[in-house]
Amino acid sequence: MAKGETAAQRFLRLNGLKGTFREVPVPKDRKTSALEMAEASGIDPARLFKTLVVETDDGKLAVAIVPASRDLDRKALAREIGAKRIDLAAKDKAVKITGYQMGACSPLGQKKKLPTWLDASAEGFATIYVSGGAFGLELEIEASELLKATEGKLASIA
Repeated sequence: MAKGETAAQRFLRLNGLKGTFREVPVPKDRKTSALEMAEASGIDPARLFKTLVVETDDGKLAVAIVPASRDLDRKALAREIGAKRIDLAAKDKAVKITGYQMGACSPLGQKKKLPTWLDASAEGFATIYVSGGAFGLELEIEASELLKATEGKLASIA
């Protein structure tokens, strides 16, 4: 994990939000998938959510937060956004807009605030886990708190 405070940790602190950060051991020699993170941390993959930056067919960017155990339903999110089609944003664009490395992108503390959708399955848990903004750092937070912080919307997008 990076030294110092991540943008997500700073965002939580400055906005007085409730959440708990915890470090998870991850291999240093390769990128770790969300499912591998869930396994390494002992978190149910349905409770560990990955943060995806997507781009619409007309170039608008948005954030989708979906369980590690499921894939993004691009058609469902496109309908929510009001776009014909969406795809994952190019890596360099996602890194530049969020300020986070791929695989460590937190929905909180991004450089530019993007419209955000959280999969409705999050409502089934008292708390969920999202990236804390660094490799091996997870944030446990209530879905309602995350939605408030991101000004996000709840939708069935996985």
